Amino acid sequence: MRSSDNRRPTRREYSFALSASCLLLLPGSAADGVCEGQNAQLSCCPDGDGGLVLPVFPSEPFWNKNLRATLYCLGLLYCFVGVSVLSDAFMSGIERITNSTYRKKIKRIKPNGRPAIDKKTKQPIFDYKDELIWNPTVANLTLMALGSSTPEILLSMIEIAGDSFFSGDLGPGTVVGSASFNLYMITAFCMVALPAGVGRKIEGTTVFTITATFSLLAYMWMALVLLYISPDIVELWEALVTLGACPLLVFIAYCADKNWFRGPRVHPAEIDSGNDKEVEGSTALQA
Repeated sequence: MRSSDNRRPTRREYSFALSASCLLLLPGSAADGVCEGQNAQLSCCPDGDGGLVLPVFPSEPFWNKNLRATLYCLGLLYCFVGVSVLSDAFMSGIERITNSTYRKKIKRIKPNGRPAIDKKTKQPIFDYKDELIWNPTVANLTLMALGSSTPEILLSMIEIAGDSFFSGDLGPGTVVGSASFNLYMITAFCMVALPAGVGRKIEGTTVFTITATFSLLAYMWMALVLLYISPDIVELWEALVTLGACPLLVFIAYCADKNWFRGPRVHPAEIDSGNDKEVEGSTALQA
């Protein structure tokens, strides 16, 4: 929707276009008879049980259907804008937390593997380096995952809490669908979006393998619980086991990121004890 002078439409014009579109969703002839038969129990019908929020007013099911469709669409759009604003603010805060650094004091090591000694003070020479407060692997598995999945997690919690802890049509499906989309579709899009001749390499293959393995095991565990162990029911111990898998994943991934699963590293340079010369002190960080 653009005018002849190529100006951008205003928010009021967008709202008007959305309202006009909503009015066309349920014309009078098509809306008649919607709440008959099996559809009489729908939440939007007079004899329905209603939803968690709607209808707000007791007489709302008797309002004009076109008006209700317009109001619902506008409310849904408003909620989408609100979720977008809150998610952006939340992710900005998480990025600021994960990018926080501190000054780390490290001992300077000479090429032969021995610590550098100041010639005047006879003390070890230290350099200062900016280090992240949060480990990147832990931040990605906790804060970043929480920030990107907060809307669907809250949706599932609200639905379950409002329905006497019975799963509805949105909550579990939204969480599982979001995880599947992140695992498969986003990975595929990132690969397709690269220009010709440009590639990307996964450097932390150990952490990547651990995360991918836990993701697949989570789907298998969920299917095992809901189909065989306690069909259609999630018991307390099953929920606790599922919840305990999260800190276990974070701990194992952190250990892998720190190379704790490998043997001690051997410095490639040979140590020459006879040529250990003292060097002048300096605050510059050696490469």
